[in-house]
Parts: sequence; C-alpha cells; structure tokens
Amino acid sequence: MTTAATSAPSGHGLRPGQAEALKRWAEALRRGSRSELVVVPVGYGKTVIGVGSFEVAAGVAGADTCLYLTPTDVLRTQVFNGVEKALGVVGSTRPIRKLLAENAAPDRVRAMRANFVVATYQQVMASPAQYERLCASRRVHLVCDEAHHLGEKGRWAATLSGLGAATTILLSATPVRLDRDAIAGARYVEEVGGLSIDPLVNVSMRQAWKERRILKHLNMQMKDYAVQLRDSSGDVREFTASEMAELPDFDQRCVREQLRWNEDYVQPLVREFAITLQTKLALAPGQHQGLVFAATTEHANHLLRVFERWHPELRCVVVHSVDINDAENDRRLRDFHARKYDVLIQVKKASEGFDAPTVSVLLKLDAVFSREPVIQQLGRGLRFNHGLPEAQNLLNVFIGRDPRLAGIIEHLEREAPPPQIARRADDPTEPLFEPGEDERDEPGFDDELVDETLPEIVDVVEAGDVHLDHTGQFVEGQQLTMFGVPAPAPAAPLRAVELPGAAPAPPAGPDVVDLAAEMREAVEYCKTWTNRAARLRADRRGPGENHHAALNLAYARESGRRGALSTPAEYTAKGDWMKRQYLAMLG
Repeated sequence: MTTAATSAPSGHGLRPGQAEALKRWAEALRRGSRSELVVVPVGYGKTVIGVGSFEVAAGVAGADTCLYLTPTDVLRTQVFNGVEKALGVVGSTRPIRKLLAENAAPDRVRAMRANFVVATYQQVMASPAQYERLCASRRVHLVCDEAHHLGEKGRWAATLSGLGAATTILLSATPVRLDRDAIAGARYVEEVGGLSIDPLVNVSMRQAWKERRILKHLNMQMKDYAVQLRDSSGDVREFTASEMAELPDFDQRCVREQLRWNEDYVQPLVREFAITLQTKLALAPGQHQGLVFAATTEHANHLLRVFERWHPELRCVVVHSVDINDAENDRRLRDFHARKYDVLIQVKKASEGFDAPTVSVLLKLDAVFSREPVIQQLGRGLRFNHGLPEAQNLLNVFIGRDPRLAGIIEHLEREAPPPQIARRADDPTEPLFEPGEDERDEPGFDDELVDETLPEIVDVVEAGDVHLDHTGQFVEGQQLTMFGVPAPAPAAPLRAVELPGAAPAPPAGPDVVDLAAEMREAVEYCKTWTNRAARLRADRRGPGENHHAALNLAYARESGRRGALSTPAEYTAKGDWMKRQYLAMLG
C-alpha cells in the first residue's frame, strides 16, 4: 500500500496528498494502467482529485469527456457546484461545459457539447444504453465517487464495466465493504491471511491532521452504566455496560434494544450533549450544531420528546423516511444547514454528502458499530470549520460504553489498515465471508416470544465517564486524542481585568443566574471526586472490578437516589458523598 508523500504541489492551492495523487495518476496512465483507487479522509477534497484526474487523463490519455458518478443526488449537486472551484485549485485552463445528467434528455450531452457530465450510479443503472453510446462516441474518463459502493459482484459494478470508459479513477474514504466483497476496479495484493487493498495513494487521517485546518480534533466521552437485568428465569444479575460482552448473544441484543429507550440511560447522554453544545454556542454563536444518530424512526421521535422536555432551549428537528415525505425532509435539512436549528435528530439521513462543518457535537444512540460506517458517522462532524479559530475546532462525541467500540477506537488511534478480504473461492457463488453481528442489522425480537420470556432491565445507574488516551487504553481523567495529540481546549472568554486608577465600575445590572453554568460546575465537582475515589479504591483493592460502578451503586443504595441526576443540588450531594468516601479511604 502506498502512502502519499509531501511532494511539491502541481497546481495552486493543492494539498500535498492531492498533488501526489494527481502525479501518481499521470505516472500510472503512462505505465498503461486504466483504473486506480485513491483513498483520502473526509474533508480532504475528493472533488479536487476527481476533477484534476480528468485534467490528467485529458493530457496523458487523450480523454475528452468526464463522467463523474456519485451515489446520491446530494453529492451529485455538491460535485456539480464545486467544479469551478476544483479547476481553480488544480490550475486548469481547460474549457469545461458541465451538465447535470438527465435520463429523459439523452441527446442533451451531444446537443450542448457538454464535456463534463455529473450523474448518479442509479441514473446509469436506469439507462445504461445512453451512457454506453456516450463512451462509444467519446474518450470518456470515469470518476467513481464513494467507490466502496461498487462491489465486484454487484449490479452497479457490472453495469459500469460494460460502459467502455477509456480511464477510471475510484475515490473513497473507507475502501472496504461490510460484505467484504472486493471493490470493482481496485487493486488487491496477496498477503498472509487474505487479500489487502492496494490503492494508488492513501492519505491517512494522521497526515490530514498534520497538514492542519482539514479535520477537527476529537474528544470521545463514553458513559458507563451499572445495569440490573432480570432473565427469563426471574434471576437478577448486575453488570456494567462495559461487561456486556459476557452476556449471551440474545441477552445482549435485548439489553441494547431496551437501553436505547431507557430514560436513565438516555437522559445523561442527552444532558452531556446539550450542555456541551450550549457551552460552545455561548462561546461562538451560530458556529456550532449537534447531530444525533437514532436507531429507528420511532426512536428518533422519542429522542425529540426527550430534548423538548429537558432542553427546550435547543431548536431540534427530526428527519427520517417513514411519516415525513422527501420534500419535507429536504426542507428540514436545508433549514438545518441554514442554521435555523441547533440539533438534527436523524435516521440514515446524515450519510455521504452531508457536509456541515458547524456540526461539532455528536450523540450516537443507533445500532451501528461496524468500523467503516462509524468512521463515516464521525466524519459528519470532523470537517474543519473555517469560521472558528483552530483551537475551537473540536468534535465532541457522546456514546454509551460498549465492547464493540474497541475496533473503532483502535482505528482512530492507530489507523489500522482496512480488513483483508478472503481469497477467491473456487465456487464464484460462495460468499466471501459470513457476516458477524456488527455487519447485520440488529434483529428485532421474535414475535412468537411472550413478554415474560424476554430478559428485562430492572434498573440502570450511571457509573461514571470513561475517557481514553492515545494508546486506546482507559485512563481516568483523560480524553481520546486523535493521533496521539491532545485536543485543544476551547478558548475561554476573556474576563474583565480591573486596572489601577481605572474609572469605577458601572452600577450592577439585573441579577441573572446562569443555570447551565451552575449545572456544569456541579457535574464537574461530582465527576472530580468520583474519579478520585475510584482511583484510590483501585489502588487499595486492585483492578479486578469496575470501581466507578461499585461506588455509584453504593451511593444509590445509601441515598435511595435511583436513576439519572437532574439538578445541581443532586450532583453536589453526590460529589460530597464521594469526597467523604475518598477521605475515609485515606484514613
């Protein structure tokens, strides 16, 4: 696998990885290659590489027309609107006559002498003959955006292979498929254990971060819980969310399904999300928004009600595809991008092509835990916001602790290469691999099972926040840092300083209480003493148990306070209790 080097750019404003991709594309064409894959992270500028690859193909391979394909209408529009800017970055003076493809007008490309056509894969699938005619009459350079959609055994790839394009470049940020099928047109190399993808250029997230002003820093906060579960036999057992992997598979699925609807589980995550977003908005009004990943349409509607109940000051909107028509969804998304809403609660609507640099707080409550889709989800908030100072470009992610996050954390911190795919089986109809639980949609409950047979959550108690360092290890009081570099803390507003001899201060204004600040202070006090007590308890008793969970359960039993805390007084009282435990252990 080749990694982009920091060579001199060949066009004005090209990033090092973009310049290297275009340079190696020209070299590949001269060697006789006609199809290559380029991998770049979200926000790095795939459109510039795609448009620039046409300029290279025109000069080296004689291409006279570009057919630029995307998987969604949103991406198609973004590419179409970004062609001029991309040409300026590349430094091209080539005359471009661009056109949005319309299958109902197949002769329009020829009649209008268009040489840059932007279409979706679905348009090509619906009318392949007209695109075959275009490739037969022109030397077409094909750009396949989000190329991981092109499974080698899929219909899209089969249709594209029959077009007869002269050259093809594939672009992707996550060059692996959940079904582990090979990406059509990409190169693979034989290695121990299977086939590894071999892109022409691979610009890592680490490199993008080092180049600066491309990606935000990342702070991932995972909240642990102590859960009491009554099984089908009536027995009650206690465990933490981080220990869930020890449960039978069916019990795990039941617990995860119920937790997403449990107020004691959801409300603390929503609270942390809301407080963080409000703090950022107070610091930089209009420059921050929040994005929520819900599991189902009903779940999204439920989360909207939670926000309306606990955080009515945030302007929230829901988008999904069940009882909201496409036109209304489009209107709500436009209004969100126009910053008429603070929070977007959605189900599979903030996917590829969702470009909102102001999104800086994510709440993940869906059932998706496979590495590549989660990386795509994080990418919705990682785009750099050029309206903010670099120190304030920080993505905060809130999520319940789950053992399935291990692979994602490892990728973020170490950028593990894409997983290998299996070698070709002798039987071409044999699947390349058997999907695991993460690759399937989380199943629902069996309709034939009566309610009494299902495991049931009896109680959920918040068991402390878990942070991670750059090694992927759980460490008290630290956050997940991207690429081993601590994320910068948001700059605090400047405080007024009283100078000697200055004029007397004006009369005090009306008495205003900042309730959000009061809550933040109480929460921080509680967390500080809880972490100190848990660390000291671990020193005294060893690492064999979850000390946060043990302390929280002890507090719940002694105080009689069950469920999520909701007022500064409750957090202060708990912090006082934890402080007493800490001092008692000190002896």
